[in-house]
Amino acid sequence: MTEKLKQKLSLFFRNTSLKNKFTLILSVNTALVLLLSIACFFLLGHTYNRILYRSVAGSLSLSANTIATNLNNVEQLSYTILSSAQIQDMLSDFHDTDDAAAHSNANRTINMALSNYYETYKNNGLSYITLYNSVFLNTTDWARHNKADPDLVETALKKAELAEGRITWTTGNLHAQSIILARIIRKVQYLSFEEIGKLLISVDLNKLITNINYTFSQFDTYYYVLADENGAFYTSPSLPEAFVREALQTSPRDYHTFRQDGHSYFAASTMIPGYDIQYIALVPYDEIVDTLDFSVRAILILMVIGLAAGLFLTQMLIQSVIRHFNVLILKMDTFSKDEFALQEIEYDYASRRDEIGVLHQRFDRMTKRIQNLININYKNELLRKEAQIKALESQINPHFLYNTLDSINWRAKIVGDTQISQMAESLGNLLRATLSNKESLIPLKQELELVHSYSTIQKIRFEERLEFTLSSQEGLDAALIPPLSIQPLVENAIRYGMEEMTEACQIQVTVEQKEQDIIICVRNEGSSFEDHLLEKLSSKQKQPNGFGIGLVNIHRRIQLLFGPPYGLTLSNEGDWAVATISIPFTTKEN
Repeated sequence: MTEKLKQKLSLFFRNTSLKNKFTLILSVNTALVLLLSIACFFLLGHTYNRILYRSVAGSLSLSANTIATNLNNVEQLSYTILSSAQIQDMLSDFHDTDDAAAHSNANRTINMALSNYYETYKNNGLSYITLYNSVFLNTTDWARHNKADPDLVETALKKAELAEGRITWTTGNLHAQSIILARIIRKVQYLSFEEIGKLLISVDLNKLITNINYTFSQFDTYYYVLADENGAFYTSPSLPEAFVREALQTSPRDYHTFRQDGHSYFAASTMIPGYDIQYIALVPYDEIVDTLDFSVRAILILMVIGLAAGLFLTQMLIQSVIRHFNVLILKMDTFSKDEFALQEIEYDYASRRDEIGVLHQRFDRMTKRIQNLININYKNELLRKEAQIKALESQINPHFLYNTLDSINWRAKIVGDTQISQMAESLGNLLRATLSNKESLIPLKQELELVHSYSTIQKIRFEERLEFTLSSQEGLDAALIPPLSIQPLVENAIRYGMEEMTEACQIQVTVEQKEQDIIICVRNEGSSFEDHLLEKLSSKQKQPNGFGIGLVNIHRRIQLLFGPPYGLTLSNEGDWAVATISIPFTTKEN
């Protein structure tokens, strides 16, 4: 929230009626309670989901560990087959001899061995076992082998060749519903390690997961998804593809809920230990969601009804309080228009002891005291002040002063005293500029004439000790400047410069234009400005000594007229103290 918005809201709250203040405070408090209640419901739902996740995750973890155990058993089966002396001998016969009878015997022996292995390990989800050699292809189930996805089988065999004897697992698409272990079988005899066959073991994922989760399921309906880095490669039968996409949004070892086809589902995920396979379970969530939604709606409706009833009763109570304040405001308005008129009120506040009664009673007492003061003192005091002001005005009438100085000037000229004549004439110009001018801006030429008159008086006073120069760039006479801006700076320069100088003190005034601004500098020898003097005077860190108030006055007047970029700055340049005024170049025409 920006500072400007805060100020607007604060102004609105201060200026709104007391009734609206009370209503707003109550509404805010009620809204906070409502929001906190809603937050509690969401927290409750989140907590329930966490509990449900822990329950599902427990079953899912057991199931994942069992799947990992079954896959490990399948891997162990592959080790058993490739290390079997019987299998090694039969495959070597295929590889080393072309005898058809030997091939037939080896084929029969391998088929019997694979069947025995299948029967031993079939509870691990086996679909079929296939053994490739240079002559025959042996499998435990030709029907399943022939139905297998040929692309998946080919990919598994290629991976086995690249693995050079290591175990490889190959996952297919969602239609395959299987995962295949493949590896190369090498000849162990005489440590030749020649390739004598390829082993392929297919695991029926639907069979494996159904058998495992029959024991661990806590809900009537479960859907499962297996996925690797390439995406999902197994889903429970009849699970729509849209559900699979939503399920894959679940991070490992976490959960989330989603709606699909008008139904809600809860998805929990884990990783199968030892395998880079994500295992996701979906649980129908409709009953739980419906119960939570009904509870939330019912409580929200009750809260809204309670809020409306509370606001109605509050408005009635507030109105019963506010009307007494309105009466007090009416009494104040009546008294402000006529101090001798009091509003007639039928209600008796004298008997009330609460804050409203105290306010009315004290206001009534105050009005009586004011009326008494007006009758006794105010009128007489006004008459006395009026007489004093009239007498003072007659004594300091500017025309009286101008005429007196003109008489002194002419008398001095008659007797030939030029210094007295110059001082009288300059003083008259100073008084005329200070007492007669009422404009907020005057031409620069007029202000410089005032400075010239002042410097004339000071040069006569200090004689050779004061060297004063004034230079102004041509074309700036019509520029507007606040009156009495330069003369006080010259006065300050003479005052502090002359204090320290035993020789002649130089005072320089320069006026020049820089781009669209006018820069006026008043320089003097013999003194220097304290660091950050103007800021210290403005913030009352330093008490003004003599002319300090005048400096602050000049700076504030310039900023009020022209804005913060302009004003007065104080600095030191070597042995010179420099006061600089910056103002925009403006004339009456623009």
